[in-house]
Amino acid sequence: MRLYTPSVLDHIVLALINEKPQHGFAIAKELSADESLVAVLNVRRPLVYRSINSLEAAGLIRPTKTEAGRQGSERTVYSPTTSGKSTSKAWLDSIVEHPRDARIELLAKFVLRDRANLSNVGLARRQRKLFAEFAQDFKTKEQNAAPNSKLVSRWRFESIQAMIRLLDSVISA
Repeated sequence: MRLYTPSVLDHIVLALINEKPQHGFAIAKELSADESLVAVLNVRRPLVYRSINSLEAAGLIRPTKTEAGRQGSERTVYSPTTSGKSTSKAWLDSIVEHPRDARIELLAKFVLRDRANLSNVGLARRQRKLFAEFAQDFKTKEQNAAPNSKLVSRWRFESIQAMIRLLDSVISA
């Protein structure tokens, strides 16, 4: 038996359900209407429903009622479970473990925390600390890189430096 680990999309859907109980169509609409969320991730509706199924199977959300749809079919409204609430809070408060995950996961956390009126400063400080360690490692690798891989090493170092500058701006805002 495989243990369930929520995907980034699962966490985003769970956070939206934590904001207010809603059905899949409303979540998909929210994901395509909120400019900040659209800039982070473009999601097709079937993936939202797949995410809802995974979250329900994991016991993180539960159906609470049905509503009539505009074209007659009923829509199931989902609410977070106690476990879903704590899982969402823990995810929103956690740093990403690698810079490659910052583009979608960290930005999604910042957007969702902003929507929930949570400060991003503490998360940005913790994230900056980890990324500063990566920057030092990337700089060392760049200095010791073979000529044929120096460009890739430089790219990684400059990318993490840009992320650190962004985190600094979040911290000082």
